[in-house]
Amino acid sequence: MSLSLDIRKRYPGFTLDMQLEAGEERVALLGASGCGKSCTLRCIAGVETPDEGRIVVNGVTFFDSARRINLSPQKRKCALLYQSYQLFPNLTVAENVCAGMDRARPAPELRALAERYLAIFGMERFAERYPAQLSGGQQQRVALARMVAARPGIYLLDEPFSALDAYLKSALEQNLLDLFDVVGSTVLYVSHDIDEACRLCDRICVVHEGRVAESGTPEELMRRPQTLAALRLTGCKNTSPARKVGETVVEALDWGMTFDVGAPVPNDVAYLGVRASYFHRDNRRAPGRNTYDLTVVRVSDARFERLVLLEPPRADSPHLLQWKVNLVGADRDALPREGETLRMHFDARRIHLVSR
Repeated sequence: MSLSLDIRKRYPGFTLDMQLEAGEERVALLGASGCGKSCTLRCIAGVETPDEGRIVVNGVTFFDSARRINLSPQKRKCALLYQSYQLFPNLTVAENVCAGMDRARPAPELRALAERYLAIFGMERFAERYPAQLSGGQQQRVALARMVAARPGIYLLDEPFSALDAYLKSALEQNLLDLFDVVGSTVLYVSHDIDEACRLCDRICVVHEGRVAESGTPEELMRRPQTLAALRLTGCKNTSPARKVGETVVEALDWGMTFDVGAPVPNDVAYLGVRASYFHRDNRRAPGRNTYDLTVVRVSDARFERLVLLEPPRADSPHLLQWKVNLVGADRDALPREGETLRMHFDARRIHLVSR
């Protein structure tokens, strides 16, 4: 199973220019809204037509502008699952699942297969209901069963879990992982959630302004991001334009702070990033290199962590530093509070530098 993609499509104010190769793997297209992720899936499925380029799936040419090939969506045998499910309202659940199968099979065989696929997602007892009689989560499960029943050559999923609650989302993710381990097909999964992409995919392509900015395993992108887009999409809350000021020293221009990163700084460094959990309070150190006294501007608590906003040394900076503090087992009286000045140390090994 494979995908070879090299396409360009121009929209008003935006150009999609995507190159992507994928094998029998799960690949996430990770990016902000409007960056071209969903457009890419629609071009593969034949819902939209590129202006030029080539799309080949499992050795079959779906689109080739030079050879004037453009297969219809029906001939491409793709499974494209949107957030909106797109079930047929006039068909029962079982009939919706059968709709994607080979209609040459006998009706009893189609029905038995539909019930088998529905059972994968715990929906077999709803076979005679209509979509309007189901909750959103149940409709989502039926759409997944229909997608799998079609036995497509490639799976295309466009943020299918974005409207589900956390519990149901987690359960369906595990269903999908079990399923994808068996089907052995190429999977493209669109997301803007780095955690979701890490859980579901073997490889992540960071999409920025219509192009793949970089690609790698989840671990590679988290440990060694190469672009500002990857830094931000992998959850780095603190980024700043940067410039080299010494062999191993870099300045964060937005914050008025310099850091010795303990290794040669590239001459073309453009941005610096520090993750919100990658620096810590340390009153043992004196203020100086990589250690600053910062004032707490605001705190807010989630279930398991406190988000602390810190004012950087540059007085006119509109950019506050974000620091995350683990609340599990923490002494509540020792937690940072608004108005406090804290001595914060930044670990040189955990400062990301990128050139674009």
